[in-house]
Amino acid sequence: MPSIQTGVQKSAKKLNHRELTNSGFWVGHILMIIATIAGVYLAAQAGLQQAIIFDDVTSKQNNYYLRASLYEEVSDNIRILREYDKAYLSRGVPAKIIRDNSPKVSRYVWETMKYSQATLETPSFFLGEIRRFYVQVDDIIEKREAFTYGPAHASKLMNEVVDRMEKVVLPKLLTNAQDLAAYLEEYDVVVESISSTQSDSSLQDEASK
Repeated sequence: MPSIQTGVQKSAKKLNHRELTNSGFWVGHILMIIATIAGVYLAAQAGLQQAIIFDDVTSKQNNYYLRASLYEEVSDNIRILREYDKAYLSRGVPAKIIRDNSPKVSRYVWETMKYSQATLETPSFFLGEIRRFYVQVDDIIEKREAFTYGPAHASKLMNEVVDRMEKVVLPKLLTNAQDLAAYLEEYDVVVESISSTQSDSSLQDEASK
């Protein structure tokens, strides 16, 4: 009898040990699977967040360069129109002379914006103001060349249009572009500063008000 009991006890001990071993094995594997799934999920979330940030920074960078280029182009056009008004528009010159000296206003950036995705991300205020600016400028020049407008009236209208663009719209566009540049700097993206041939100091003073 003692030998039989001893054998049963040994068998029971072996069985219990095997069951514990098997339980630990499965528990360990289940925890490992859970940890793997959690790790993959967290990695995917981190990757998605980085991708979103990258796309946003890229978009902001494209928007900055588009608005900076637009700012410089319109600034140049303002200078051209000021000189044109002083030399021809406001003076009682012959029709041939005023037609031969029609201002060479550049619209490369404005026209190129038709094909840029960043254009639709540009605030509608700037798009509307600049569109009206070009329409009004063209109308004044055409009517002056046709002698529908006299020199004094044409010059008055031209200065009103140019003054609004220079003193109201461009300072806001400059501030908007600078805000984008500041955002990009937070992600270590350095962009070229705006350097217009227009009187930058006066425009920057307006933008800071």
